[in-house]
Amino acid sequence: MTTDSVERGKDRMSSIAQSLMTFSALPLAIAATGVLAVAAILLFIYNSRTLLGLKRDARVVLAGLSDGIVLLSEKPDRAYCNPAAETMLGLDPEPDMPPGYHRVARSRLLGEVCAAAAASRRGDTLPAMELVDASGRFRSWRQSLIHAQVAGTSVIGIVLQDRTEVHTLSHLLEESRRRDPLTGLATPELLHDRTGQALETAARTMMAVAMVVIEVDQFEEIFEERGWAPASELLIEAAMHVSSSVRAMDLMARVGQNRFAVIVSLGDSASLPGAAERFLNAMRFAFQSPSGLPVTITGSIGIARAGMDGSTSLRLLERATQACARARADGGDRCRFYDPASDIDPTPSDQGLIAEIRGGLEQGRFAMRYQPIVALGSRQIVGYEALMRWRHPVRGEVSPAEFIAVAEKSGMIHALGDFALIQSCLDAATWPHALQVSVNMSVVELLESDAPRRIMAALAGAEMAPHRLRIEITETARIPDLGRLRTAIDEIRTLGVTVALDDFGTGHSSLTHLQSLSFDCLKIDHRFVQDLATPRTASMIRMLVTYARQIGVMVVAEGVETEAQATQLAAMGCTHAQGWLFGRPMLAAELPGWEALAS
Repeated sequence: MTTDSVERGKDRMSSIAQSLMTFSALPLAIAATGVLAVAAILLFIYNSRTLLGLKRDARVVLAGLSDGIVLLSEKPDRAYCNPAAETMLGLDPEPDMPPGYHRVARSRLLGEVCAAAAASRRGDTLPAMELVDASGRFRSWRQSLIHAQVAGTSVIGIVLQDRTEVHTLSHLLEESRRRDPLTGLATPELLHDRTGQALETAARTMMAVAMVVIEVDQFEEIFEERGWAPASELLIEAAMHVSSSVRAMDLMARVGQNRFAVIVSLGDSASLPGAAERFLNAMRFAFQSPSGLPVTITGSIGIARAGMDGSTSLRLLERATQACARARADGGDRCRFYDPASDIDPTPSDQGLIAEIRGGLEQGRFAMRYQPIVALGSRQIVGYEALMRWRHPVRGEVSPAEFIAVAEKSGMIHALGDFALIQSCLDAATWPHALQVSVNMSVVELLESDAPRRIMAALAGAEMAPHRLRIEITETARIPDLGRLRTAIDEIRTLGVTVALDDFGTGHSSLTHLQSLSFDCLKIDHRFVQDLATPRTASMIRMLVTYARQIGVMVVAEGVETEAQATQLAAMGCTHAQGWLFGRPMLAAELPGWEALAS
């Protein structure tokens, strides 16, 4: 072996090691691809007779990889595993084998991995490996095939990436989308799915279906006097009492802060009063919290019957809620059936609402309020989220939740979006340059309009730098065209504007969106923060923060109301937060002076 060949080999190894350090800073998808190529080249070096002196260096590089590498040997009864793969597969060193080599027959898992690699062809996609390890923990590993020709040498193997935490987090998020994290009851989405099934069954069998809405009469009193912690205890206890009266064939969900709904299927409508009486009795209990005297709890119930009062899940829930409001107005602790003559829908029709939105824009009745976003470590304000409010002449200040859906369907969302974007940039242009402003944009806006052009025009009009603007994309709706949305987000980020995934955990395929789209920030929905005291929610947030840090995404927790929540979130690694603990949404003229902020 010549000195020149050794030097060339060393230079090549140095280049490979440098590439590995570069890969660690790239996005996960690129890094995973890079590992395959590096592993292939390293195997070539490891087996090359002209570079035998570099085996130790090759092992050092492979040992530094966090992913498991399993490479088939020229001898079919053995395989090479780097230290990460040895740990994952539970392999102990074999004294009579070279370092890293193992007999395939001695490990069932190693045998399965090697068999999959040997039986696969270039381009094949391998299924994930899911198992329970020796310690009883569930594990999920993604398998990526190495199948390459390097200088005439066939390189075959598998990269094992531990995806257990991602798998667990995805499962918890899916569960949270269908199960309320505080009470364990179903979410409105699951309720509507089950109601649709019940209505289809009723059409064939002539069974009676009804929506029953139950509200806790004393919730607001306890919340205002004692705070959220006792109020949340009350909700949990009320849910337990009522659910004990719900039959297995029916479904109970939490559909509001202090509101539950039960979809009931009965042989005939005559049985409904009896069911309502069961729920009323269940809601009559004494609530004792550590921070106050016992309180007698009661509930108000509203019922809407399928066919008579509505033929869809949304309509039944809406009308049962109206009947429930009448029961509360009548003194509570009673039941009311929906009555078209008494329960008048206070909201205008869609067409009327669209006309009012258009008039509100023309008359200057829309305004932007700004809620501070703080760094949890220093409690320093780093920016504000812009929140739209509609100052209605009759209904007072109206939240976007009451009109955004209609605006999206009618196309008025673009006019509202332009107003929010332009006004927010104009206001933020007067702030210190270190502060960002976050503006919400719906998926509809991004898919149906030239969002990058509109954003650039708003920035130019306000003479504001792009990096001071963050676009928050609401995650609550299904995304009909992920490819188009990805293109729109990439174009926005190319401008220098950052992009956040808002209301994370409340929408469809939350983790898929985070993995498929290029976000700079994700915002944990306020309902998870409210339920932070529950171990399941705390575990999910902790895993989410860890995963976000690994892929370089900033995390903002929404709805922080107490010092205890802020402290716990900071301990989990969450770096930023917003909520009433740090400040209420304010008009631009109400924001504190910048001197006060600095201090």
